[in-house]
Amino acid sequence: MPRIARDVTWLVGRTPLVALDRLEPGLPGRLVAKLEARNPSASNKDRAALAMIEHAERSGALSPDTTLIECSAGDLGLALASICAVRGYRLVLTMPANSPAGRTNLLRSLGAELVLTEPSLGMRGAMLKADELQRVIQPSLILQPFSNTANARAHARGTAREIWEDSDGTVHTVVCPVGSGGTAAGCAAFFRETAPQVRIVGVEPRRSAVLCGGAPGAHDIVGIGAGFVPGILAAKDLHEVIAVDESEAFAAVRGLARREGILAGPASGAVAHAALAVARRRELGGRLVVAILPDHGERFGEHACHGARTETT
Repeated sequence: MPRIARDVTWLVGRTPLVALDRLEPGLPGRLVAKLEARNPSASNKDRAALAMIEHAERSGALSPDTTLIECSAGDLGLALASICAVRGYRLVLTMPANSPAGRTNLLRSLGAELVLTEPSLGMRGAMLKADELQRVIQPSLILQPFSNTANARAHARGTAREIWEDSDGTVHTVVCPVGSGGTAAGCAAFFRETAPQVRIVGVEPRRSAVLCGGAPGAHDIVGIGAGFVPGILAAKDLHEVIAVDESEAFAAVRGLARREGILAGPASGAVAHAALAVARRRELGGRLVVAILPDHGERFGEHACHGARTETT
């Protein structure tokens, strides 16, 4: 029987687990990665974007004549653009005018309309512009991923369940990136009900370690560290939070590429570094540590290895 997806949204999820035996041989724990770059737009944001759009459709908040508006020049913007192209929705994205040309070209190629804002205002200026556009463009909708529970549910029903099933229930620790908070919140919710012994570890930038009680700040790890605690994620959801320096994240990116043949982005590097720290613990002898790698390195170019300071939202 032919196996043909109806459209690209049918390819979201079911990303593979792969052993990272070469990244640092001889670890007490067994380290594996979940490759979210295998999603259609090459990041874990496909899951959240699809879930939020489908929830808005079911609730009646999103109809064929509704314009979707979002503040994003990153992976969420690309995921939304891909899905909106399939579903036929108009998508308007706000972002600073100094956003990378390669990224803006990709967004335009998918049909997104870009509204560029004053670079000196950073992402905060782009967020304010999105709010302004929502008042002007009617009907319109901002999905609010930091507070949208459909974001977390996507990862509970997908990411976490896949880890549990593909590991045959042997996973001990799941190491999650914390950006909008959906991945960590969804994993925490699933394992709290299914296997509460599984530990959930969040990862954030050391320069903006708000989950660890620190102050928000500019950092170079694109995709995590929004500078505030997401509304869908509670501190009690996480057993532990690990803050990672930019240099540590970029070193892990290089290690993944040169030792494992995995092209990963900065957020994936941060998660990999944190997961290595967990897998080094003697008490984890033989136990399975899953690192959720959320992004692909090709999209970031040299940034993935060297960094380029970004402002928190």
